[in-house]
Amino acid sequence: MGRIGLRPLVTASAGLFGLFMVASGIAGVGSAVQQGPLEPGAQTVAKPKAKNQSGAPAPAARPQSGKSEPAAVIPFKPESSTVSDQAETPVFRSDVRLVRMLATVRDADGKLAGNLKRDDFQIVDNGVPQDVAVFEATTEKPLCVALLIDCSRSTQREHRTELDSVRTFVRSLFQAGNPGDAATLYSFNADVTLEASWTRSAERIERALNRLRSEGATALYDAISFGAQDLKSRDGRHVAVIVSDGGNTFGKTTYLQALEAAHAADTIIYSVIIVPVAEEPGRNTGGEHALASLSNSTGGRTFFPGTTKDLDRAFAEILRDLRMQYLLGYYPHSLPVTHERFHEVRLSLRRAGYTVASRRGYFEPSPSRGFRAVSR
Repeated sequence: MGRIGLRPLVTASAGLFGLFMVASGIAGVGSAVQQGPLEPGAQTVAKPKAKNQSGAPAPAARPQSGKSEPAAVIPFKPESSTVSDQAETPVFRSDVRLVRMLATVRDADGKLAGNLKRDDFQIVDNGVPQDVAVFEATTEKPLCVALLIDCSRSTQREHRTELDSVRTFVRSLFQAGNPGDAATLYSFNADVTLEASWTRSAERIERALNRLRSEGATALYDAISFGAQDLKSRDGRHVAVIVSDGGNTFGKTTYLQALEAAHAADTIIYSVIIVPVAEEPGRNTGGEHALASLSNSTGGRTFFPGTTKDLDRAFAEILRDLRMQYLLGYYPHSLPVTHERFHEVRLSLRRAGYTVASRRGYFEPSPSRGFRAVSR
């Protein structure tokens, strides 16, 4: 599927925040994610309808035969929050709510730095300095890690190698750290399937990984939305680790909807991008850039492993980042009234020689979800 010629949603030259300026009517994810059965099957949580060339919905795919019960299909219907052309444009004002930020800091040598204090950090929200209300150095809050594994046909060649590295990552995740750390596993192609609900059992995750097969299209943004929605209900730090070639060739969720879902759940996205075709003409570079932008906006990182060692090294670096994170929070105040729902946030350090990675903004809830809107 790496050659499907869809227009990329984000290009290398497109600025991420240029997209935010047109995002005032972004739809949310309407259906709830439900946990699947423990053993042995999985649950399909999203199955967008494909369209034939005439634009009409194609007939539903026949369920595959097997010994386990057929997976329940939960309709995927994002809420529409589009404002009609005749409606008056709302003006948004921030209500008091805590904005959480997980931050990873490195020194001039690129090593993780865990010796900074509250006063070393400064936060600016839409150009207005904010007060740090919550601060935890190297926070010990439990990790909630959603593993999103691309099982589309375009990943078939490297599939076995990818899964071996994921197994190693999961074992390492549960061998150390907080005893409350947990993980869940989703696979996605044309469907988004909950393969293993929240667990601390590496063996259970591994059994689910053994069931995965590569086929079909790629509903990447649907997977991000469902994974973020699942994370939102969990206590602790929210992390999505995505293994994919970056292409989104199917589904109903847009790039901006996936981005909003991730920010609404305070989710950091780490992307491990597997390139099935090394030559530029055969790569989905637009999809790769879009996935990298999602990671950058949420405070995560992007990896392009070229070998098995690179792949193992990428997962090891992700785990090191997660073991040394700062938790900061602030209550937005003194912000100017704006028509835009997206707030650009900048976290910086007063100390020289350090760099910090954290989320670059957040979305205010739309008026339809209870946010106070004042019209002129």
